[in-house]
Amino acid sequence: MRLCLTTCVLLAAAAVAGSCASAKPAPVPATLPPSPASWPAYPSFPASSCWTRPSPGGGTGVLRAAPSYLASTATHAKPAEIVAQLLRRLGDPRYVHRIEVGPPPPLTLEHLKGWFTGERPPADALWAYIAAPAAVAALPPHASAVAGRASELAQWETGLVEGALRDEFCAAGGRPLVGWSVSGRTEGVSDHGQALGQRFPNPTVAAFRARAAAVGRRYGFRIGSLRLLHPLQLAPLLIVKTSRDRKAFVHDVPAIMRLLDPIRSTRGRAAVTFDGFFFEADDSRGPFVRVENVYRGETMGGEWSWNPCVYPYPHSEPVTVPGRRGC
Repeated sequence: MRLCLTTCVLLAAAAVAGSCASAKPAPVPATLPPSPASWPAYPSFPASSCWTRPSPGGGTGVLRAAPSYLASTATHAKPAEIVAQLLRRLGDPRYVHRIEVGPPPPLTLEHLKGWFTGERPPADALWAYIAAPAAVAALPPHASAVAGRASELAQWETGLVEGALRDEFCAAGGRPLVGWSVSGRTEGVSDHGQALGQRFPNPTVAAFRARAAAVGRRYGFRIGSLRLLHPLQLAPLLIVKTSRDRKAFVHDVPAIMRLLDPIRSTRGRAAVTFDGFFFEADDSRGPFVRVENVYRGETMGGEWSWNPCVYPYPHSEPVTVPGRRGC
């Protein structure tokens, strides 16, 4: 189930550590990102290449998960070059098949108030048409946990791509990317409330692999598969295997995620380490818990559990959801 990521981040940062018996290995020290209190002021990006719609209601806050910087010179990369480089760099061709760039859909320009808060995008504005059919396909009733994984992965990777495209077009210094569609569905627009130009404090690949192994020893899992995607910076896709009790493991997920994707909170603002993160735990019966986050472009995230009464983070669903009543 997809949630507003701001809530997920702050809850994860504030959550108490999971249960840890004395028999567990020594704690893994956290390597925290720079405190938001130390970040430079949000820069003024050039409207010509970094156009964003005004925040609804006139808000001025910008949701950042890492420091934002203004490049000293534009890259001057062409739209086709940006797209080709991103698709080569991403590291997983399964879900995002193709990206085409063209003018915004006529519908968005006919309804400026709904799409762009009443402000017309520049005449040379561009729109990304992303072919990722699994990201928008409806799951059949009672879909398997493996099918759910594919759907959530497709949505997560598409979100990573959207954010990377937005930042790359901004940095190019040319025509602005003002929104995107996914396999025929008009999905989103470049919003003033979402930060541009974020630089996340990624560890090295070797350091992250070592940390994941150490956290696994601490919390009783082994790495099943690990892909470090590269939409712009790193975004780990980590699936782990465990023989632990499912409920006990889910209880420890917030503590596990604080070590895998360290978070530092200051005065209601949260700093994180990666462009995004996808974590899943499997046992002999298959997947049983997932957490996903995207921090660049349009901050979002979600969680899933095999049991509607057992989630890593505080969670609510209508009592009409099968199995939810009586939790």
